[in-house]
Amino acid sequence: MSLPPGIMVPGGSGCARAAEQMRRRGLDMGDWGGAATQRGLMAEALGLAMARRAAGILDRHRDVLARAAPGAMPDPAEFAADDAIFTAVLDAANECLGRFDTRPAGDRWCDALLQLLQLAQSAREAG
Repeated sequence: MSLPPGIMVPGGSGCARAAEQMRRRGLDMGDWGGAATQRGLMAEALGLAMARRAAGILDRHRDVLARAAPGAMPDPAEFAADDAIFTAVLDAANECLGRFDTRPAGDRWCDALLQLLQLAQSAREAG
């Protein structure tokens, strides 16, 4: 698989799994100006990887909060990176949903979250 210069795929990441699935489908990622079908599959793989990442963040936060002693909250700095990533993924999901839902972004964020969680469940089932 060939990627543009400077793009790295870390082993074991959702991105690496998506790239491997695309390689098995016979898609050459070196052709960045390729057919619409190839771009659609790349967008699908990216969406699934982002949904997996968001679901992982929610799972990790739930697990940490469930183990916390009553009245003791974990250090907010501990969650800062996850929060930034989750916010970016949710914003992207909300923007994508906006292509089908004409309500203002502030009115559809809850639906975007539900769509993201459903996508993450589908991604987990797909492997």
